[in-house]
Amino acid sequence: MRMATALLRSRKPQNEADVPFQEVLPLRLKNHVSGKTDKTSDVACLQEMTVLFSCLKTNEFNESLCAKEVGNFQRCYKVFLDKKTAKKETSSKGVLVAGKDLNYKQLNKVLKKYPTSAQN
Repeated sequence: MRMATALLRSRKPQNEADVPFQEVLPLRLKNHVSGKTDKTSDVACLQEMTVLFSCLKTNEFNESLCAKEVGNFQRCYKVFLDKKTAKKETSSKGVLVAGKDLNYKQLNKVLKKYPTSAQN
């Protein structure tokens, strides 16, 4: 422990003049983004599914005894699908919603409106 504190005391931050900045890539945004990371795995109704599985386990997988939990899960999943289809419709129409998460197509549309200048 003493050795570590001794080493930490002797270590000083680097001087910024000793490490010059080297621009490897241009420091500006591109005029487009790729859609690679837009594919997310949707996990819907995880809480309801957990409650349903625990009910099924306690009742030896008899669905008739867990009718309330099955109904809750089905309602939740229907709401999830409705929201997903509504989001898909708005993104396919190209409607830009301010303050919301944009997919890559909508983001490319915004970037086309405000392109970066090609400075050399």
